[in-house]
Amino acid sequence: MDLTIFLPLLFGLQAFYWYIGKRASKNIQKEDYFLAGKKVPFFPLMMTFLATQVGGGLVLGAAEEAYRFGWPVLLYPLGNALGLIGLGLGIGRKLAGFQVSTIAQIFEVVYRSRMLRTIASTLSVISLFMILVGQIIASSKFLASLGMTNTVLFVAFWGIVILYTMRGGLKAVISTDVVQALFFSLIFFLCIGFAFNSEISISFPLPQWESFSLVSSKLWGWLLMPMLFMAIEQDMGQRCFAGGSPRIVSMATLWAGIISFIVCLVPIFFGILGKNLGIEAPPGSSILIAVIAKTTNPLTTALAGCAILAAVISTATSLINAISSNLSSDFIKKDSMKTVQWITAIISIAAIFSAFFFDNVVDILIQSYDLSVSCLFIPIFIALFKKDGHFLSALFSILFGSIAFCLFRIVPIPFPKELASIFCSLFGFIVGEAIFRFRNRKPLEV
Repeated sequence: MDLTIFLPLLFGLQAFYWYIGKRASKNIQKEDYFLAGKKVPFFPLMMTFLATQVGGGLVLGAAEEAYRFGWPVLLYPLGNALGLIGLGLGIGRKLAGFQVSTIAQIFEVVYRSRMLRTIASTLSVISLFMILVGQIIASSKFLASLGMTNTVLFVAFWGIVILYTMRGGLKAVISTDVVQALFFSLIFFLCIGFAFNSEISISFPLPQWESFSLVSSKLWGWLLMPMLFMAIEQDMGQRCFAGGSPRIVSMATLWAGIISFIVCLVPIFFGILGKNLGIEAPPGSSILIAVIAKTTNPLTTALAGCAILAAVISTATSLINAISSNLSSDFIKKDSMKTVQWITAIISIAAIFSAFFFDNVVDILIQSYDLSVSCLFIPIFIALFKKDGHFLSALFSILFGSIAFCLFRIVPIPFPKELASIFCSLFGFIVGEAIFRFRNRKPLEV
């Protein structure tokens, strides 16, 4: 890629995002910092759901996995899309019905336990932080693959992101999400158009069963974890709580799920195309940008690079705001506006530092999903339908799920470990219900 084209475009767009975020943060009040006044209308809400999900994993990570494994990688964006559609079909509406600001607060509302709220919030922060680290790793590897290894430029790139995120909260994030989602969607499809109009012959073999068997250990993680994580993810819940009405939340998540799957077909398309054409990216480089460079022109390639980073940034800002929301709402009693903003900055800086210790983006994301889903999915999902929960049921569900998450990574089992962890969490919930009913001398309902 020609850096003389790419760098001015990149920092020009960064300045534009900063301007949008600055405008959105005018007269921001502390009560609106995390929920944007709970009045977000349909279109910006749909676009922020889309921008939050289409990040480094679903763009760079999916392209790399598609290059290695082919068509089965479609299950990864499908899991995210189905999770969003699930929110649209009713889960998002139910989440919006809770008068809370974080997913963890549901444990205090339904299970009447401050301790469970703290545990849930801690697990949420750990998962979201690791996903944030994954986004920064994706950006670092991508920029390095383009020859941009200057640490000062990398810090400046993320510094602009941190400035508008810490200043404007969710309002700034949503405003920039709309611009970034429109930008990366248009550029991705522009690249597809160039590829089909190039002189390169494009053909794809039909997927074979052997290609699925090669990645059988990954399939459940690709499909199930993103789908279930959507129902308990703080940044998703935060948007549900911020929607103008439950109906708006349902429509926004439903359409975001459909559009996100269509958009994510683009990086998978280029990953498989690169394999079929025998294109080899240099070590540490992105196969996605290598194939785009082969099938388009320098200007389009530079725009594609900016679009990929826009997808990464949009997810990262949502994660930063969600983690800050958890910490401010569930742990810190006196949270002035300045305190909240500094928490946001510290989270961002810590994630940038942590990114130097990890490498594989998709694996980090799946493990992060798995941790929260194993421990929290069952009690939160049941709370959506049962407003009067029991402390022991949720406690045992979290305990059994966490033990299973750790155990099944040490002891191999002839069963998908993701499903096994969820079943163990469900068993823990049933044990808690049985103990509660025994103590109250009530017959156990079947």
